[in-house]
Amino acid sequence: MSDPRDPSQNPPGWTDPYSDPIDVGGVPPVAPGQPPTSPTGQPPGSPLLTGLIIGLLLVAISVAVFQLFGAEDEGTAADTTTTTDGSPTTTTDGSSTTTSSTTTLPTTDPYPPVDPPIPAEDIKMMTDGLRINDNDIKDIVFGTEDDLAIGRLVASFGDPEDTGWQTSTGQYGVCAGDLERVLIFDTFAAIVTKSGGQDIFNGYRNDLTSGGGLGTDPASIETLSGLVIGDTVQTMQDIYASQRVVFGTDPKLGAIYEVNSAASGVQLLWGPVEGEDPSDRVIGIYAPDVCGR
Repeated sequence: MSDPRDPSQNPPGWTDPYSDPIDVGGVPPVAPGQPPTSPTGQPPGSPLLTGLIIGLLLVAISVAVFQLFGAEDEGTAADTTTTTDGSPTTTTDGSSTTTSSTTTLPTTDPYPPVDPPIPAEDIKMMTDGLRINDNDIKDIVFGTEDDLAIGRLVASFGDPEDTGWQTSTGQYGVCAGDLERVLIFDTFAAIVTKSGGQDIFNGYRNDLTSGGGLGTDPASIETLSGLVIGDTVQTMQDIYASQRVVFGTDPKLGAIYEVNSAASGVQLLWGPVEGEDPSDRVIGIYAPDVCGR
């Protein structure tokens, strides 16, 4: 037998460098004459496709949650919808309705009396509150804590008619929309408002139309200068001859008077009158309105 020879006539000892396939990058060797094979590892997924799948899942979950909670609330939303300005709102069945805002008012407790009782003749109406002609009792000026101020009046005149806390319409001189509480002792109305989180005595009106009459104790309360409700216009003009008395008309009260300071023009007191004739009566004596101070 003869030695095998290389068909290309290479020298003895030559070997074919491609006789054993080389492993490149983890790809299995390919036998001669066989087609190449794909790598055995799973190709990496597409980030775009993965994000799309996750997005579709989130949308499906959101729809399911909305339907779940929406079904529980159905039919009740229209019953609890309110607006702050009375504007129309749409109900669950598509119809339109008008609702108004609701305000939660503070609770009210009766005012206990604060002794000693003060005789009506010792109480004087001032521009900024009530003067007490008793050296042992402080004046009840505007800004006094309501428990003390109203308690003094309760001890003096008995239990009042109490409106409780209410939203002002401007009837008692408090700015419309603000909170007020009015305590009415026959003819005398004491006005309580809120200031800086505190409830305070902040106004009064002694008025023959508030109830009671000239024979009640509150009706006999005088101003510092001696004016009482029921006096004539002539008496008022004589008492305040050193001040400036003017007459006018109020859209709610009709004929009114004002006593203004002759020096500064500041309003001292005011109220309704029967008219401007000397024999007409003074119907009410009011402190300057809360809203104007």
